[in-house]
Amino acid sequence: MRIRCMANTGASLPENYLNQSVFITERTEFNLTVGKEYIVYAFYEWKGEIWYYICDDNYTYYPMQNPAPLFEVVDDRVSKYWRVKLSPKGLLEIAFEEWFADPYFYDKLTDQEEAEVSIFEKVKERMDAEALSSQPSPAEGEPEQQTSPPAVPVAPALV
Repeated sequence: MRIRCMANTGASLPENYLNQSVFITERTEFNLTVGKEYIVYAFYEWKGEIWYYICDDNYTYYPMQNPAPLFEVVDDRVSKYWRVKLSPKGLLEIAFEEWFADPYFYDKLTDQEEAEVSIFEKVKERMDAEALSSQPSPAEGEPEQQTSPPAVPVAPALV
């Protein structure tokens, strides 16, 4: 999934995304370039808000969450690496398998723990290749999709 940045300040966000306790105000400037495309590595929905995890303009070794209203979707293909998790309290998360294998994966990643950084680098490489390909690639073990319908034999006309 690829998205394009349409705005990069809190002034462009709906009011429900503004939250001074986490330093998101109308004056907040996100590390994004208007017009630039980003690949989505994970996202979540909570109480009507959607947040994308992307490698923003200050990317070092982990993706940052950014509010969806700052973007438009330019490629809506779903990653074959994504899994879905719905918590009993209603939090919907979509991320790669390793994210869910350890409930502290993202915390460890942001703490620059070597194993998690290595995992994300590998997942990022696969997801980047997938997102930048012109055709979606089949999931492991699935047959290649045909791009044109199969030839149908035609019986000779009877005269």
